Amino acid sequence: MKRILLIWIFLLAGLTAFATAQTDDNPVDQEQDSQPKLDPETVTRQIETRIDENMMSMTGLVEAMANNLGQLHFLRTLCFGSDDQKWRRVAADMMRIEAPDNPSYHRQLIQAFNAGYYAQKDRTQACSQTVALDVAALSENGRRLSVMLGDPYRER
Repeated sequence: MKRILLIWIFLLAGLTAFATAQTDDNPVDQEQDSQPKLDPETVTRQIETRIDENMMSMTGLVEAMANNLGQLHFLRTLCFGSDDQKWRRVAADMMRIEAPDNPSYHRQLIQAFNAGYYAQKDRTQACSQTVALDVAALSENGRRLSVMLGDPYRER
């Protein structure tokens, strides 16, 4: 239960830091300003639908969390630079806890993390306001996963 709470706290802290940096330090690209404005509600619904569809392809909650963290890792490095390894470290810690003596399962979690990273990389080319919506939706998904993972009666 402590590990799930720790992951949840990391997700919320990351979302807060990301949202603050988005509004304070990172201006939107000039070419983004010339594009038509997107409706945040529509974009959010599209993102949530994509996340839900992705969740259905996962074989378990821990794998889904690894995938989610991979997506967050890409977005964070996109906006804050490749030196920012916050979500990679969180994912590595989670994998050490969840698969300490199971190299096969550990590799499966790494593959899920990498799949999330590269799927997000294919979707997103620049740090923008849409990225903030994506991070918010992924953080909420991570929160829900944390709650489910913390359930002592969950199937393993």
